[in-house]
Amino acid sequence: MKVLFINKYENSGGAAIAAQRIAEGLAEYYHTHNHFLAGVHRVSGVNVTSTRPGVVRNVIERGINVLSNRLGLQYLYFPFSTGSILRHTQYFQPDVISLHNIHGGYFDAALLPRLSAIAPIVWTLHDMWAITGNAAHTFGDTSWKNARVGKQEHKHAPKMGLPTGNFLIKRKQKLYKASNLTIVSPSEWLYRMTTESPLTKDKPLYHIPNPIDTNYFQPQDKLQARQELGLPADAAVITFVSERLFQSEFKGGKDLLTILQLIDEQLDSTVHLLMIGRDELPVSFKHLQPVYTGYVKDTVKMMKCYSASDIFFYPTRADNLPNVLIEAGSCETACITFDVGGCKEIVLDQQTGYVIAPGDHKQFARQTLSLLRNPALCEQFGKAARAHVIRHFGMPVVAQQYYELFQSVIQPKNN
Repeated sequence: MKVLFINKYENSGGAAIAAQRIAEGLAEYYHTHNHFLAGVHRVSGVNVTSTRPGVVRNVIERGINVLSNRLGLQYLYFPFSTGSILRHTQYFQPDVISLHNIHGGYFDAALLPRLSAIAPIVWTLHDMWAITGNAAHTFGDTSWKNARVGKQEHKHAPKMGLPTGNFLIKRKQKLYKASNLTIVSPSEWLYRMTTESPLTKDKPLYHIPNPIDTNYFQPQDKLQARQELGLPADAAVITFVSERLFQSEFKGGKDLLTILQLIDEQLDSTVHLLMIGRDELPVSFKHLQPVYTGYVKDTVKMMKCYSASDIFFYPTRADNLPNVLIEAGSCETACITFDVGGCKEIVLDQQTGYVIAPGDHKQFARQTLSLLRNPALCEQFGKAARAHVIRHFGMPVVAQQYYELFQSVIQPKNN
């Protein structure tokens, strides 16, 4: 089976990581022949092709994308990527196209009918963009249920200037109808939305979670991990990802600061904050001591960060099925998160960690303190978390679901 993966990036961001892991599982267990088309190609690889190679083409299309967004004409014209995607798809002649994030400034949705005439498309959604006018998340606005956009939707990322969302959502509806399209939602939360959306409800819809190689993502030696990361062996450690934490409307930076302040006020001893990423805390605390790792791309170091932790924090404001929660669980780390998107599908409340009602900062702080004071419960939650991840998100489990789905959509082509 030949599978063509298409995504904005080939190895950066949650969608790219999920796509790479799906490809790895398919190749390992079913010997598929995979190739990637990436809007932005940063790492040399024999199985990855850029949709706009060269600095000049990249600069031109990025400029067109910025201008188009300001005019409210989001993702309608790409002079290089559109032709490149079609040419490479025709050349590769895939049995199935595994589509991932098409928003981001490289893919015109008008390609969907043309690509699906070459091979059936299985589109894995990583946010709400496919069922909205322009927004990856609507933060509770349900106008999309009527194929309409909310009044403030154009102000949500990926933002637009002019509010032309109703035109864009009608365009999507028309293009989806003309395409051989099967839609996969990694979370039950997003799957339920696709069943309600007028744009997608008449398409074949599936729920298949993002996979992880649990044979690779395993708990590391805690004391050794702490030593390498500069943490005391007997410290209480909270870990969270700080990459773009205070710049993204999705990541919950303001919520984090409020929660940390509440925790700090109730502490009488030092707790270390292991911050994975480039961001640094804009305020200081009395008892909370930050330790900065800088940007971490190496998965071995990420496993050490998870394993060095007592608790992994994830105070997100908008999400689908975050890979970091799956990774932390696979490394036997108890997690605390808000009940947002599919987070509660990864973190089982009072079984593998705690799931807090969005915006309840006091409860988030309370449960964090209770776990810090109960190391045995932390360990219990961590072991249960790994068992849950293996059972539901393990590579063999997810690869089988994707392979069977791909087989089912290409069967008509082979008859």
